[in-house]
Amino acid sequence: MELNLMRLLAECQEENKEVALITVISSENVKNCVTGSMMLINENGETLAGGIGNEIFQQKAIKQGQICIKRGLSRKSLISVEKNSVEIFVQAFCNDDRLIIIGAGTLAQTIYKLARILGYRITVVDNRPEMLTKERFLGANELLLGDIIENLDLCTITENTNIVIATHHHEFDEQALQAVISSPARYIGVLGNRRRVAEYFSNLKHLNVAEELVDRVYSPIGLDLGGRKTSEIALAVMAEIQAVKFQRNGGFLKKEEC
Repeated sequence: MELNLMRLLAECQEENKEVALITVISSENVKNCVTGSMMLINENGETLAGGIGNEIFQQKAIKQGQICIKRGLSRKSLISVEKNSVEIFVQAFCNDDRLIIIGAGTLAQTIYKLARILGYRITVVDNRPEMLTKERFLGANELLLGDIIENLDLCTITENTNIVIATHHHEFDEQALQAVISSPARYIGVLGNRRRVAEYFSNLKHLNVAEELVDRVYSPIGLDLGGRKTSEIALAVMAEIQAVKFQRNGGFLKKEEC
């Protein structure tokens, strides 16, 4: 059973399916629940393989697994029913959010720092060796130095990928946008003034790029949080990326009193 379970887990990872592996760490005096028992569940709480024996504890373990998938974390959890308890370890396998930052200037570096805090896997693309350094982007998953457009072709872009375009003096912004516009990226944002970006959009339409693809590009970039400092703009950008991820409008949680 364990061999089939692990094989199924590997298949889920290859297919980018979000699942949780639940393992019983300790179990005392709980009927049909043995230490070492494992089960694999998906985000809907469906059991894909295995089981931990006791139905009551299993349902509670499934709920813990769903929480871990939703929050993207792995942890120990103690499940108690009356005077009995079972300790489990839930290992969540979640799709990683990815961020491709095209440009390595000061704003790009600040966006990078915020994205790292949020747990993104980050790729930075630039053609300036003095700017794209390990010291400036310490801990980045990938630094692609050289021809920006050629390096973009090397990037894997999925539905969990977010792209921020902010090249030096906007020199490669339009080319970069053309390179990624047809990708399945969840978010594409372009730093630049309205007039310049409007020209990019016009040129895309002349290239017969579908209007719905152009409409999904975010520019001006970022939520309207106020502030003009680099750190404030970076915060607005990452806030917009998060809002798109969770399909929210970025408004206040506090409601006005009736």
